[in-house]
Amino acid sequence: MLSVAAFIFAALASAQDAIGSTGCTAPVCVFSNPNLRFGTGAETSVNSYGLFQQPWYYSPAASSWYKLTFSNYPLDTAIGTGTGSTHWSGTTIANLYSLTPTEATTDYSAFVVDSSDATKSVGHGKIVASRSFNVGGYTMTMQNTFSLGRNDSFVKIVTRLINNSTAVVPNVMIWTGTRDDFVGMTDVNTKTRGNLDTGSFVAITSTGQSSRAIMITNTNEGVLFYSETSGVMTAFSSCCSFANVYNTNPLTLAPSTPTPTDGSYAAILPLGNLDIGASASITWYYAAGAIQSLGTVAQNVAAAQVADAPLPSPSISASHSATASASATASATASASATASATASATASSKGTSSSKPTASSMPTSSATASSIPSYTAHATASSSPSASAESTETSTLTATSSPTPTETPKPVANPAYTMTLQTNSEFVASMIAINVATIMITFICVCCVGCCAFIVYKRHKEDERPRPLVLRNVAQAWTSSSV
Repeated sequence: MLSVAAFIFAALASAQDAIGSTGCTAPVCVFSNPNLRFGTGAETSVNSYGLFQQPWYYSPAASSWYKLTFSNYPLDTAIGTGTGSTHWSGTTIANLYSLTPTEATTDYSAFVVDSSDATKSVGHGKIVASRSFNVGGYTMTMQNTFSLGRNDSFVKIVTRLINNSTAVVPNVMIWTGTRDDFVGMTDVNTKTRGNLDTGSFVAITSTGQSSRAIMITNTNEGVLFYSETSGVMTAFSSCCSFANVYNTNPLTLAPSTPTPTDGSYAAILPLGNLDIGASASITWYYAAGAIQSLGTVAQNVAAAQVADAPLPSPSISASHSATASASATASATASASATASATASATASSKGTSSSKPTASSMPTSSATASSIPSYTAHATASSSPSASAESTETSTLTATSSPTPTETPKPVANPAYTMTLQTNSEFVASMIAINVATIMITFICVCCVGCCAFIVYKRHKEDERPRPLVLRNVAQAWTSSSV
């Protein structure tokens, strides 16, 4: 019996990831460090779409975790392809949460376990998630490599798209961000676009300027969204649909929202044309911190960018880039037109005095059409974006005339259409089988012991009953003989 108990204990111990080991065999794998966490802490951080669950930030001042998107929203991603649509980029966009992922794999081999129990493992390091999607008739694989340092206040993401179709995918673009911002304890925040210059965030000063970073701040906390990839743009719009921001032409936006607003934001990541079997990648950072330390966080992000070895050049078709960039030849004229249009006609979108969140808001159509797409080199030649399914296509932009009320109001809580992926491997399955086998063995031994005991008791009972009639018979015979 002691050997069986020892076997069970060993089986249970083997089902738990050892602290300091690499890999995650627990049902739940949480990507977290003392500063950032993705998901509630009781769910797997990478969802079934290969994207991060809701990001959280730890506030040392409050000694508490604060969410960085509204409700339970995960980070959003959309992919645009093609040319010739009426969208400002000339492309058609699909929100990833409206698609069905296939060929899903999540690699935890570089995941470092910091804490573990029988139900989950928590750690930092690296996670590689690959999912295939059918976007506009093209089959593409999206691979996200998430890297989180032990004590970093930022996470690095390398997003790579691979063309698995039988034709060139034209004018590919990615939007990544959130449909509805929420930082710390407030739903209204200031969005400022800019760049990292020698380790410091520097805001742009006029409409149409290049911006590869966007900072979302309030009185206490802030978020920094930044990409090191050449040609990246940033944008913000109203809440509460991701379509709002990817339908907003960044060339029409002011450098920042004039007042704190409730809205959406995104980094726009152009990849250009993808040849058959080719791939292209972009690198972006997501950071958060207390407002007084956000400058240091930005410096750490810039330092990490410098320290990173450069990635190989994306395999973008040069022969097709001319086609995708043909619409960008008039970008300077369109940019000026977009600036004038944004200054003269853009309207503000906000909660105002409404007691509930708008589900859709009006967005002025920018005078910059597909011809206003800026010309990119090396990483992209154009941008894209279609009408997302299951989301409102009505959008709005924020300009200097907007005056949203900086007070929080109730919102509808909606769960995104995704499911949590449970992570298992052969070691975990073997452990479960061992536990079940041990349980069966113990049950069998107990049944045998009970049966043996019952048989012994029954046999002794029968033996005790048999001699009595024989003794009585002998006594009777002896008495009879003596009488005669």
